[in-house]
Amino acid sequence: MFFFRRALPATAVLFLLVSFSGCARLGDPLQHGMLPAGAPKVKDILKSLSENEERLAGFRATGTVVLQSPELEATQISRESSISYRQPLDLHVVGRKYGTRFVELTCSGKAFLLQFPTEKQYYYRPEGERLNTVSSAEMAREMFQPEPWRNLPPSQVRILGYDPASQTVEMEVLDRPGDGVARRRLKVQGTPWVVLENRLLDPFGRELAVTVKGDYYERDGIRFPGKVASVFPGEQAQMSFNMRRIDINPVLEGDIFNLEANVAALKRRGFRQVETLRGQVSGGAPPPEALLIEERELDSGDGGYMDHHREDDSVNGTAK
Repeated sequence: MFFFRRALPATAVLFLLVSFSGCARLGDPLQHGMLPAGAPKVKDILKSLSENEERLAGFRATGTVVLQSPELEATQISRESSISYRQPLDLHVVGRKYGTRFVELTCSGKAFLLQFPTEKQYYYRPEGERLNTVSSAEMAREMFQPEPWRNLPPSQVRILGYDPASQTVEMEVLDRPGDGVARRRLKVQGTPWVVLENRLLDPFGRELAVTVKGDYYERDGIRFPGKVASVFPGEQAQMSFNMRRIDINPVLEGDIFNLEANVAALKRRGFRQVETLRGQVSGGAPPPEALLIEERELDSGDGGYMDHHREDDSVNGTAK
C-alpha cells in the first residue's frame, strides 16, 4: 500500500485513484470539421455536447493512474486500476498492486464507500463529505460530467473568444442567465464539439477544480477522451489517467452501487469500520496539462497491466 505522512480526507485520496481503459478498442481518432463563416453559436455548441451526453450512459474500463500531491512521498502510479461509471453519478473504482486488490471505492450520488480489502476495513459516508473547497460528489462530477448540457439554456453561456485556426472557443457558464457571475470557464473544440478545458470557479473567480482532456476518439457516434488530468487546488490534489481501451455503455449491475447493502455485506465478512484514513492509503501544483503524460512515461509503474480481473464481475470484491 501507499502511506501518507499525515491523514487526508477520504475522498481527496480515493478520487485520485481513478484511471481507466477497458474491454474494447478505443475507436478512431476524432476528426474535426470546419466551422462555417460567422460561427460559432452557443446553441450549436450546447446541442452537440448534449447529444453526446445522451448517447454516453456509462462505461467500464481498466488502466493507469498517476497521482501527485504534496502529501505523498513520491509520485504514485497504479497500472491495474479498474472503473465502472454510470450516469448521472455512480462510480466504482478498484486499485490493485501486482494483481492484488488493495483499495476500492463505490460512489452513488453524495454517498461513498471506501474499502481496504487487505486490512478488512472500510470507511463509509452516506451523505458524502465536504472537503476544503469541494465536496466528494463535486470531485466526481468535475471529472466526468461537469454540466448537464441538455438542461443548460444558451442565455446562461457567454462566448469569450474564438480561434478559427484551431477551431476552439473559450466560453463561460454563468450562475444565472443574462448577467450572472461566471461559475465555470471552458475551452471547447469543434466540430463536433468536445471539452478541452474545464475550470470550476468560486464566486470570486478563484479556481476550485481544473480538468484538461485530450486525445479524443469516436466510436458508434460517441466521443470520449483518451487522456484526462484533474487538479483540485484547495485540496492540493491532482491526478491523470490514460485510457487504452474502454467498453462503452455496458450493462452495470445495480448491486454494485447499493452502498447500504454493500456495507452490510462487509460487516458480515468481518470488516471493521474506520473513521480516519491515517495510515490507510499510500502514498504550487503544476498545470493540469503537464499531467497529460504519454503512456511510455508510465512504464516505471507498479505491477503488470491486466486487461480483466475475474473478481471485477463480482459485487465489490465478494468473488473468491
